[in-house]
Amino acid sequence: MVLIAVFGSLEWIAESIPNSYTYKRDYLECHHAQIRTLILGSSYAYDGLSPNVFPNAFNLANSSQTPEDDYRLLERYIGSMDSLRTIILGVGYGTLADGAEAHRRTYYTIYMDLYPRWPLNRNSFEIFNLELLTKKIVKYALSRDVTRCDSLGQRLGHDAAAAAQGAELWNKDVAALVANDRIDVAHSQQVIAHTTGYIDSIASLCEAHEVRLVLVVMPSQEEYRQLLPPEQVTAMDTLLAHLRDRALCIDASDWPVPDDGWYNATHLTREASEAFSYWLQDTMHAIIFEEK
Repeated sequence: MVLIAVFGSLEWIAESIPNSYTYKRDYLECHHAQIRTLILGSSYAYDGLSPNVFPNAFNLANSSQTPEDDYRLLERYIGSMDSLRTIILGVGYGTLADGAEAHRRTYYTIYMDLYPRWPLNRNSFEIFNLELLTKKIVKYALSRDVTRCDSLGQRLGHDAAAAAQGAELWNKDVAALVANDRIDVAHSQQVIAHTTGYIDSIASLCEAHEVRLVLVVMPSQEEYRQLLPPEQVTAMDTLLAHLRDRALCIDASDWPVPDDGWYNATHLTREASEAFSYWLQDTMHAIIFEEK
């Protein structure tokens, strides 16, 4: 009984701590009717796409958010988003690998109700990963900062100063990022099909609700792209070609970024994200104008 009380208390504390998932859920529930531009994706978009630049935008991306998570979020909210006109889905080569951190599914289960909590499974409670839960509680006790996003959903903290300090373990070198993002060749076709299938489903939802989908391959450093398996680069090209008739596809993987604009080889600093977003917006407008 004592253990049950301890674990129950830890779970209650953990679920009471504000975070980006609860913030974004609550924002959508309050402001869904006003959003014209919705940003989806993983940390590539969470860091790299500034909602301040786009009309009435909100950044719903999050760390290691998978295309399945994106689809489930969109399926839940798009029917009530009366003003929605554009969805920007920011992807990277790591998106195809679907290498999401397993514990993230817990957050989408508990805080965003995207996956079933019952019957009991490993994602039902935060206490099922005591190491991460303890770090979260300690961090909140010390800094009161675990939400880590601004009022429009973009990540805070990954700015030029943080990149220069290299203080976070997450700020890995290029080879480590490639190792994390690369597709397991033995299962590459299965993994790519799973990932791209959900992107296809996102495109179908957009078509059904007459919303323009913009698929953006986010910038990455040249050294990173050269170290990737060739089949992974080819798979991204194939995805863009496949969706070109259903979405506005923009390959910005090699767009120039200032040397001080990288948080690491695949993520922009907050300062660089604004300049990139303005450039992206201009490119979107130019393409749309040509289509007319």
